Amino acid sequence: MRIRYFAYFYPPCIGGGEVILAQQAKTLARRGHEVHVHCTAFTNLDLSTRTDAGLRVEDGVHVHRHESRVLPFHNPLEKDAVTPGMWRHAWAPADLHVCMGYPSLHLDACSLVHRLRGTPLVVQNYVTADFLDEILDGQGGANKALRSRYWRSWVRRQLAAADLVLADSPVAARGLADRLGLANVAYHMGSGVDPGEFAAVTPTRVAAARAQLGLGTERLILSPSRLSHQKGADLLVQAAGPLLDEGWRLVFLGPINEPDFYRRVQELAAPWGDRIVFGRLERPEFVALLSDAEVICLPSRGEAGGGVVLEGMCAGRTVVTTEGVEAAREDYLEHGVNGLMCPVDDVPALRECLTHAMTQDCSSMRLAARDTVLSRYTWEASVDHLWNLWAQALGGRLG
Repeated sequence: MRIRYFAYFYPPCIGGGEVILAQQAKTLARRGHEVHVHCTAFTNLDLSTRTDAGLRVEDGVHVHRHESRVLPFHNPLEKDAVTPGMWRHAWAPADLHVCMGYPSLHLDACSLVHRLRGTPLVVQNYVTADFLDEILDGQGGANKALRSRYWRSWVRRQLAAADLVLADSPVAARGLADRLGLANVAYHMGSGVDPGEFAAVTPTRVAAARAQLGLGTERLILSPSRLSHQKGADLLVQAAGPLLDEGWRLVFLGPINEPDFYRRVQELAAPWGDRIVFGRLERPEFVALLSDAEVICLPSRGEAGGGVVLEGMCAGRTVVTTEGVEAAREDYLEHGVNGLMCPVDDVPALRECLTHAMTQDCSSMRLAARDTVLSRYTWEASVDHLWNLWAQALGGRLG
């Protein structure tokens, strides 16, 4: 069948939703479907860099990158980008439209096609329950009040008319059902892992990854995520800094989405000199270093799935995260059993978890973490579950 995804971003732009979209698209293409992705040409979530617009086939996926403009003012309703090309492609032949994230102008276009032509429509969302509450409460000024009214009327109407709305955590699914009155919501955590990536790691690849970042043989705490306030790098520096000695380093791997925040984190890290490292790696070296680190830490202030936590678990590392990762909290991570979890924004509690991970025998926890992922959270299993949810919602309309 012909599936058209619509999203603002696609790799090389890096974020959890972008990784999920790419893996779903590639997996479905390998299974024989004609998969198209319509996105902007931006390569960073802050809209600071872009690649060439146009159509390219990447790993069997037809990727349509549309020339887009950045709005010259703060837009309270959606991403600050205008993408008229994507509206036109909503009318292109398709057996299924999938809108990633909302609200968006491409959701409006797909909703119109859904009403006029009957093209099935699925909306896959990665808004956390806390952020949904913030949006709907509308506190904090005129822009946020406008956004709340927009969601409660226009967005709610578009979502209610879709065939299926997927939330990335159980609590987000409940929030959409309870606060917007949606009866078409299901939970599907899009994140997953490819065990073959980790099985292919070699000592040579690990050595190459360490060499690129100037790392010696020290044991590593690795934070493989974007540099943004949401991801909590400042909390990790404050928690881990006092624990670092000549045998340990803290490494941040990820794009800089918020330059001002990055400078603040650098200032916090300055007292520990080269004990704290910032860098980027290509995917093979990234996976190698993730497999080599002692501790994988995502001190997030709030997100739905936490894909890098699953990757750390698959690699057999000791993972440390926060209750802000909703799916980890409600679904796949049990504190002290297959990982460690602390409250959000709690530096002393985060330091306590890190101290445990750095000083105690966590081998049984690591084994349990890997078993959890391999039994439930591979990309193949994730797409199987996704397809089943589509089939339940669409019935005979799913080819």
